[in-house]
Amino acid sequence: MATRPRLAVIVYGSLLAPTELDELFGDLGGRVWPIRLRGFERICNQAASWRPTDADQRAVLNVVRNTESWCNALVITGLRRVEFETFRARERGYRLTEVDPDQIDPYAPDDFDAPIDATMPPLDEQDLTLVTTGTKVDHDIAPIPSYCRQCLDGASQWGETFLAEFKTTTVSNSRADLPMAFRE
Repeated sequence: MATRPRLAVIVYGSLLAPTELDELFGDLGGRVWPIRLRGFERICNQAASWRPTDADQRAVLNVVRNTESWCNALVITGLRRVEFETFRARERGYRLTEVDPDQIDPYAPDDFDAPIDATMPPLDEQDLTLVTTGTKVDHDIAPIPSYCRQCLDGASQWGETFLAEFKTTTVSNSRADLPMAFRE
């Protein structure tokens, strides 16, 4: 009998919020950890797939390859098939992009506050690590303010360092500046 691959996903937007994580995955004890993801830039330019929008305010976060950039995120390891299928359904409008383990730098335990049971996951034991990248990129839409607030709230729950790095590594699209909350 073939063994199933060990799969990890990286989340960087509204899924930073522990309530969102719990709603999607249930118990993540020992399977989630804050990281710095090298070679990707977080940008607010993905057209929302399922979130309520208002006029031109319909952009959500996305990551794009950029060898000169990095962003912080969470890695979730050991996904079961049902968890992965639920994740894929929620993240429709994005493609899955493989991440080389060398691009992942875990935060040191003293560099974040864990709002849920965070144990350094076995990153070297994962067969495949994926991040979502946008398929509905639009540089002429503004961010959804309520979504931005949700992302900031989620990032804040991982501590001051994580939140500060979230703000400094999130860029706007070419048309609209990010809400002031990202810059304060």
